[in-house]
Amino acid sequence: MFKNVLRRNGFWCKRASGGDTFLKHDSIFGGIYVTLEKKWAVLKIVDRDIIHVFRSAKQLEDYLKGLEEREPPSIIRQK
Repeated sequence: MFKNVLRRNGFWCKRASGGDTFLKHDSIFGGIYVTLEKKWAVLKIVDRDIIHVFRSAKQLEDYLKGLEEREPPSIIRQK
């Protein structure tokens, strides 16, 4: 189920000997990496030092939708 959620949200898979890692680049957050374990998914946003562990695909999907809904930061111009 985790794989379906990640593919639906634009992640692509990089297979490694340690397991599957899905990744996506976001213009606001930078690299988003999700490593799949047997019963959970570990999401890391490297540029923001964020790590979340999800035990269900629904939790992961809700979190990813929340990231998409965030507005980009406003640009403040100084004169």
